[in-house]
Amino acid sequence: MVEILRKALLLMIPILGLSIGGDFFGLNYWYFEKLSEGERRIVVEELRKLEIDTLRIGGLWYDAKGVKRWVLRDFFSLCEELGATPIVQIPLNSHEVDEMLSFVDEVREIYSGRIIWSLGNEPDIYEVLDFPWLERESLDEVLRKYEEFLRRFDRGDDVLILPDITRDWRNGRVVREFLEMSPDVFSVHRYPFGRVERLSDILRDVERFTEEMSWLKSVVDVPVAITETNLSWDWNFHGEYSPEGEYAGIWLVSIYLRSIILDLWNVSFWSAVNDSSLSLLLVENGKVVRRPSFEFLRVFKGVPRRLEGFYTSRDLDWVKLGGTVVAVNRSWKVKRFEVDGVVYEVPPMGVVRYDDGEKTFERRVER
Repeated sequence: MVEILRKALLLMIPILGLSIGGDFFGLNYWYFEKLSEGERRIVVEELRKLEIDTLRIGGLWYDAKGVKRWVLRDFFSLCEELGATPIVQIPLNSHEVDEMLSFVDEVREIYSGRIIWSLGNEPDIYEVLDFPWLERESLDEVLRKYEEFLRRFDRGDDVLILPDITRDWRNGRVVREFLEMSPDVFSVHRYPFGRVERLSDILRDVERFTEEMSWLKSVVDVPVAITETNLSWDWNFHGEYSPEGEYAGIWLVSIYLRSIILDLWNVSFWSAVNDSSLSLLLVENGKVVRRPSFEFLRVFKGVPRRLEGFYTSRDLDWVKLGGTVVAVNRSWKVKRFEVDGVVYEVPPMGVVRYDDGEKTFERRVER
C-alpha cells in the first residue's frame, strides 16, 4: 500500500520540462574561529567544486547570541567568492523586535546585494531545550513576535522564508499558523536520526523523506525549502553510519535526487566547515579533510537545470537533466537501466553521472 501511495504522489508532480530553481543547491555556514588566510583559500577552492546556489548563516547559537560583525563580513565575502545568494537568519530567541530590526539594518549596511531572509531557528523547540543560553519561549510567544516583526519589517524585493521549524512542520495546525504570515517560501529543517544503528534505516529513510515532503507540499501553497538537513543532528556521532561515513554520501545524493523530483525550492546541507562530524570539510593545521558526502555531492556540479524524466524505486533513483543522467544505487548489486535507448550502469552502493551518454563521474561506498 505504501508503494502504491508513493507512486501516486510522485505521479502528481509535473515532470517534463520542470526547471530546477536558481536557489536550489544550498549549504550552511557555521564557525566561530577565524580561519587563516591560507585555510580560507583552501575552503573557497574546495567549495567551488560544488557550485552552490545559496549559503545560509544560521543555527541555534546565532539565534540566541546574535552574529558578530566580523562573522557577517566573512560570510558575505564567502558568498561573493562562491557566487552564492546569502540566506540570513534574523536572531529571534531572547531578542526584542527592535533588536531584530536593528540587525536587519546592520546587515544592509554591510551587504547591498540580494538577500534571502529567515526568522529565528527552530522556534518549535525553544520550550524543550534546557540550554542556559537559550530563552524558553512558547510557540505562541514566538508567533506574536513574528507578527510584530513582520508588521514593521520592510523586505522590499528580498525573499522571506520561514519558519525553519524542525518537528512541528508535521502538524497541520502549526503549518497553517505560519502560512498566515505570507512567507515567500515555507522552510523546514530535517534531521531523520540522532544515531543510526543499521544501514537499512538509512536506506529506508529515502522513502520516508518522499512521503513527508509530498504531504508537506500538499498542504502548503508556496514553495517548500529544507534549509538544514543532514543524516544526523548529533555532531558527536562518529563512525560508519554517521554523517562523516560513506553511507551518508549515498543518503545525501538520494535526498537531492528526490528533492529535484519533488520540485523543492532549496535543500541546504548542514554544514560547510569545522562543525565536527556534521561538516563537509574539516580544516586542521592548514590541511583539509574532505568527508565522503563532499565527494558524492560533486556529482551535481554544473548539471543542466531542466528535468526531462526520472525513475525511483527502493534501490535505484535516476534523473535526466537535459543531456545529463545522474543515478544512485542503494543496493549491493550492479544496476542497469535504459533511458531513450541508452543503457546506463551504476555500481553497488554507488553514484554515477553520464553526460551525453559518456560517464563523467563515479563514486561508490568504500568498505
